Amino acid sequence: MKPEWDSLTKLPYWLARPASELDKLRKGAVRFWQRLSDLLAFPAAQLDPMTAELELVHLLAWERDIEQLAGETEHLYRTRVKYALKFAKGAGSKEGWYYMFEKLGTPHITIDERVSQTDWDVVSLQLLDSDLSERAGLIDNICRQYGRTTRRYQFDTIASMPLVAPPSDFALDSLTGIASLSDDMRPALGLALMDNESHFTVANKVTVQKQLIS
Repeated sequence: MKPEWDSLTKLPYWLARPASELDKLRKGAVRFWQRLSDLLAFPAAQLDPMTAELELVHLLAWERDIEQLAGETEHLYRTRVKYALKFAKGAGSKEGWYYMFEKLGTPHITIDERVSQTDWDVVSLQLLDSDLSERAGLIDNICRQYGRTTRRYQFDTIASMPLVAPPSDFALDSLTGIASLSDDMRPALGLALMDNESHFTVANKVTVQKQLIS
């Protein structure tokens, strides 16, 4: 948090005459302390990959086994360096993968394991088609670096489409009749009827494409 120099160096109104010698001295002192404050804060800023100089980020990346990908933005590269330790710790669980993709700006993902009619070692990653097409290199790198050695990762791209037609009908008709028995000897006419009819129509369309990588 940077100090508010104007409020800290505010002069009394009888001394705060613009362009006066005293005002020039105040501005010079403010510039000096601003530079000194930035100089003292510089080492601490280099510990955070999001604010450090890029050359120092490269050193932190080498230390944390991170390589900058071709075409990767600087912000995404800094993010991977910053959370490299947390990504490595959580790589063995679904929660860790959800956390990883959320930090990398791809929160729309579903992870399924032990999928029926699929080999037991295949893990299904379901992503939006736009995320997979724009970040194919990044996702491949994540699977190679943080994927479990006994698992293969399958990409299921999901392209959501709008409804072609809205629900056309939603109706329910119900009729219930109850008959009671008479305990006297006279014949009695009883009626027992129970009828129920329901009709629902819903339109929905989803397109799914699959790609398997080892």
